[in-house]
Amino acid sequence: MTTFRRWVVTCVVASAAMVLAASGAAAQEAAQVVERMASQVLATVKTGASDAEREQQMTQLFRANFDINAIGQMVLGRHWNSATPDQRSRFMTAFEKAEIRAYSGRFKNYQGQTLTVGRVTSNGASQLVDSQLVQPSGGQPIRIVWEIARGKVVDISVEGVSMGMTRRSDFNSYVSRNGLDALIAELERRGG
Repeated sequence: MTTFRRWVVTCVVASAAMVLAASGAAAQEAAQVVERMASQVLATVKTGASDAEREQQMTQLFRANFDINAIGQMVLGRHWNSATPDQRSRFMTAFEKAEIRAYSGRFKNYQGQTLTVGRVTSNGASQLVDSQLVQPSGGQPIRIVWEIARGKVVDISVEGVSMGMTRRSDFNSYVSRNGLDALIAELERRGG
């Protein structure tokens, strides 16, 4: 083998190793995001905090682990482009508060479930982290897939149903019937 061919082969092998290392690092980082968040949520719900304290802790967790801007734009869909800057700002604030209030309320009913993180696969620029919510009573586990991009959650699929796409469909129907300002007012009401 000539020196040039040996150099080319070395460069190709080194590049492939770097790509594999990068994708492995991205997968590991994505899994750690989910594991860390699950650990923080469990620590929060086990404290027996009041509703207000739990909601405050969930706000910090939500802001640290979810890409609320990407999620908000996705769930508003085509209405995002036609919204005024004031409507966008009001929507994002109301959407975040409504989501935090909804999830904070759900975690109030925690009954000892645990989350086990499984395989991570690449989906273009994001990583899909497969997990199972294990029931303490031995009931059927619930499959949850977390889509992680830039170190934050951008969507969650529960038993194959995307929460982002479900919200998008619901919001699109609501805006088509009532208008964007009515959706924002409804989210403001839900968020308290």
